[in-house]
Amino acid sequence: MTSVPLPPAAQDASPSDSLSRRRMLFGAGVTAGALLGVLPVASPATASPARRPVGPAAAFDVVVTQDSITAPSTVPSGPVTFRVTTPTEGGMGLPLVAIRVPIDTYLDDLTRMNNAPTPAEAAAAAKVVEGESVNLGGAAVQPGVGATYTQILWPGRYYFLAYDFDSAARPVAHALTVQGAGTGEPPEPVDVIRHTRSGFFVPDDRLHADGTHLVINDSGVLNEAVLLPVRPGTTAAEVDAFFAALREGTTPPSNPIIGGATGSPPLSPGRTARVAASLPPGGYVLSSWITSSTTGRPRVFDGFYKLVTLA
Repeated sequence: MTSVPLPPAAQDASPSDSLSRRRMLFGAGVTAGALLGVLPVASPATASPARRPVGPAAAFDVVVTQDSITAPSTVPSGPVTFRVTTPTEGGMGLPLVAIRVPIDTYLDDLTRMNNAPTPAEAAAAAKVVEGESVNLGGAAVQPGVGATYTQILWPGRYYFLAYDFDSAARPVAHALTVQGAGTGEPPEPVDVIRHTRSGFFVPDDRLHADGTHLVINDSGVLNEAVLLPVRPGTTAAEVDAFFAALREGTTPPSNPIIGGATGSPPLSPGRTARVAASLPPGGYVLSSWITSSTTGRPRVFDGFYKLVTLA
């Protein structure tokens, strides 16, 4: 199951209880191929000799709660930006997916995966969901800490999902129709977060506290990239010990995590997304809590975490 550990205020619970109460399980995905395609690129023979300046991508406000998503129903194709906020204590996730099955089937399968009683059953359920959707990122947000999410979208039907980190209930969905042709460009990234087959790659283990991160999934599997703040002075060894204990089902020597998750919900293999949030400088654990369709456990247990500094 996918979950985020509780901050120190709730550490009277066992490791397994903490994991079960902070779920961040979103839809899994496979390569989109013909479903979504890639943006066409002009050939040298037809490209304009001088590029005309254009403005930013079309932007829309989105508010997500446990049982509602306030968002546009129609947006133009091309680069689209969503400014995401939530009033929900504990935070919310807002993944964007394209699906190959009816939405009710997809939500039922997600809920079944989220509530699987054993890792083997979770892995089997995750495989089902992976064949049903393409994950395009999104935003994980906290009250007072919103995020800006930008994706390049082809015409078609998509769904936002409202995912409550503290609940295993069936997610709420909001249909998004992409049609027509938009103008503008996506925001310029200030740094890159890259999933590889062995974990996260972040140059010098440093990210900007403010600005747009370009998230690239080159891991070959579904992955997310969320930032969890840690106590000042937390070391990589402490983070390793924390996740090793969770992996083994024992009590961690300490819980370095002191706040909720912000960042990017899952991306399918080969996909990219842009996400920005203004966060306090300091130490954070960059992590992926999505359930592995191989092991049935969160990918952080397989090494998808990294202690980084935001400055």
